[in-house]
Amino acid sequence: MAGARIEALGGDDPVTLGPYRLLGRLASGGMGRIYLARAGGRDLVAVKTLLAEGRVADTDRRRFAREVAVAQRVDSAYTARVRDADPDAERPWMAIDYIAAPPLSELVRSCGVLPASAVRWIAAGTAQALVTLHGVGIVHRDVKPQNVLLPLDGPRVIDFGISHASDLTLTGLTLGTIAFTSPEQARGEESTAASDVYSLGATLFLLATGRAPYRADGDTLRLLARVQRGELDLAGLPKELVATIRPCLAVQPRHRPTPAELLARFREQQAGLPMTTSGTRWLPPRWTALIDAYANQGLEWAGGRPPGGPSHAPTVTQRTRAVPKPPPTLVYSPQRQARADRDRTRREMAAL
Repeated sequence: MAGARIEALGGDDPVTLGPYRLLGRLASGGMGRIYLARAGGRDLVAVKTLLAEGRVADTDRRRFAREVAVAQRVDSAYTARVRDADPDAERPWMAIDYIAAPPLSELVRSCGVLPASAVRWIAAGTAQALVTLHGVGIVHRDVKPQNVLLPLDGPRVIDFGISHASDLTLTGLTLGTIAFTSPEQARGEESTAASDVYSLGATLFLLATGRAPYRADGDTLRLLARVQRGELDLAGLPKELVATIRPCLAVQPRHRPTPAELLARFREQQAGLPMTTSGTRWLPPRWTALIDAYANQGLEWAGGRPPGGPSHAPTVTQRTRAVPKPPPTLVYSPQRQARADRDRTRREMAAL
């Protein structure tokens, strides 16, 4: 199995950001881009920056600075820690720990759904991350399968791009992915810690069934309306997981469990069993194989041996390909030209 898709740097990519030498692109979206990078030594980081043609807009810069400030408040083994940042640079950037692990979305897509015991293990690890975030006053607002990475020692919640601290001005915009968004967030209402619990429940439902907890017909507006009303479709949810997932998906936030309660429930269920944080106990072989592929790829990059590529980022000159020489010009000999003239004359006479 392959690891992360790391694209070569393009002509519009910088070679460095701050002290970090960029190795390749990890992801790119409408507002930003994330690079794999290194600053001396062997440690890898993921460097996030804004995409902008020319000068970065003040609104975008303020939003990015807020994301940096929020992310720097979190210091947990269950998230990706911020190493360094410069939101005031000409091209603002933030460097966080690079976690060489696949997101839950890719694991489900490539390796299938999970048994109940594995879903509970991931629920506990993700709940632990939310306990940490909520403990410092942060609501993530975008908990979804793409934003939970899974190394073998447990989940990591990433991407605080639309998180907000509860002591900051709230926004009424619905910015999360619709199928994993809480009803109140889909209605543009205030997001709370309970909103993250709902999103966790929707994510766990995907792990168990392979789909989001709503009827899908390809219509985004109808899906949004279903989420706003909490019109769930829980067909296929294994009965062993109903007690874990269904309470998280309560329409009323006050009826949802807290992350701490979810964590305590998992520990109670595992009482008497050998304690281990390794996913090898819980996950099926196809899942651990993909996780191992990511981990091995990370070790190769850290050792300066990128899989199938150069050991450093290409320079601007290397990224610019030479224009190939044109094909040779064909020149007819006098004899061939004479034959061509006679053939053309015969065709013209035949057409009269």
